[in-house]
Amino acid sequence: MQGPPGESQAPLIGISRAKNRTAAQHSYLFAGAVSAGVLLRVLVAALPGNAARTPWGGGGDTATYLLLAHNLIEGKGYAYAGMPTALRAPVYPLLLASFLKVFGVHALMAVRWLQFLEGLAVVFLCAFLARRLFGETAGKFALLFGLFAPTLADMNGEILTEAPATLFAAIFLCLIAEYVLQPRWNVLFGLGCVVGLGALTRFNMALLGVVVLCVVFLARGGLPRWRSALAAIVVPLIVISPWVIRNITVFHGTAFFSTHSGMDALQGVVVPQARALPGDADKLRAEVGWVPPVDIETNDPNRLELAAEPVLDRQCWAATKRVWRRMGWGLIPIEMKKLSYFWLSTDQLLWTGAFPLRDRIARSAGVVVYWAILGMAVFGWFQLRGRNAPVAQIFLLYVTLVTAMHLPFNMNTRYRMPFIDPLLAALAGIGAAALLARVELKDRAILPNAVVEY
Repeated sequence: MQGPPGESQAPLIGISRAKNRTAAQHSYLFAGAVSAGVLLRVLVAALPGNAARTPWGGGGDTATYLLLAHNLIEGKGYAYAGMPTALRAPVYPLLLASFLKVFGVHALMAVRWLQFLEGLAVVFLCAFLARRLFGETAGKFALLFGLFAPTLADMNGEILTEAPATLFAAIFLCLIAEYVLQPRWNVLFGLGCVVGLGALTRFNMALLGVVVLCVVFLARGGLPRWRSALAAIVVPLIVISPWVIRNITVFHGTAFFSTHSGMDALQGVVVPQARALPGDADKLRAEVGWVPPVDIETNDPNRLELAAEPVLDRQCWAATKRVWRRMGWGLIPIEMKKLSYFWLSTDQLLWTGAFPLRDRIARSAGVVVYWAILGMAVFGWFQLRGRNAPVAQIFLLYVTLVTAMHLPFNMNTRYRMPFIDPLLAALAGIGAAALLARVELKDRAILPNAVVEY
């Protein structure tokens, strides 16, 4: 026997109002979290002011980039002590030189605000990628993960190449997912341009070209594979061609793209933690008789006593091969350590003894946050595989190739961050959305019984 209509509808109306209140609360909470994340990034950009180093950072290669920029402004060319260099990719020194020219004493502050905008663009690209693959909720969670990821936030304040390189990697990931979903020529040409520009920002980003070639042959679609592969090769070469022509000219055909690979390989086996620690210089000097790349990246007259960079790079490769043969199976523990630095950020726990206690605590806390994001991202990848296996498989191929191609060289958090961390933010957003969907599914399973009993 049915009661009055108002009585039968009252429970549903109450539940609907409760849902609306909950949705509004979630909306306010999300807006507050986004505001807090943006404020955090404002502080990262503002607190260092116009200083070369941030209060929390180690400085890294900042002095080297600034020296190159000043040499360019002063008419000394892209060189150290008058000797041409191809140790550093040209985009960032040229950017610094232009900002020094335009903004003068406020140049570094201006660069940091540019990198603030680049960082926000990375975050929105992470959200776009997650939303494109898994829906609106995944996009919102990815936005939050991107805003608060320690590396993605921290590196925007450093005068280093990580910020622009991360932006190129985020664009690359969005385009590669789009190409797998629907191969198109404009997407492929976009990928080629990103690979070229990324390689001119950080030389190791040239490895993204290998990823594109693999995707071209693995993706299912209507584009001819061999023509697509040719485009994937030619477009990046066109982008980097001015730099290659410059190197062929100044090094008389003995160097084409970079003179840094041998030095990176030597550091990767002799000082694998990739940090300037006491005794590291002596270890490198014992292998080649000088300290790479410190003894090159200087305007000191002593630089003239060393050979041209291509010769020095070959010396480093020869020394690296000698060390490899000498160590034999001892290379395996070194590579395992490098993998832990790269994927687990253990370099931020084990090799920060020179930092103040406050900074070590902050870095340790950042590592713990990173581990949480990494765990959620792994879960998110399995959820993505269930919904879109081809894209999930390409992402797995991507991280595998990026990791494998770094193994002969330096590996630590800074080397991982531009390539991997935007993808982790997107996948973590997918994982969080999948978890929330499971909770809501359980609630819906319980809710009808509650309505009947009411």
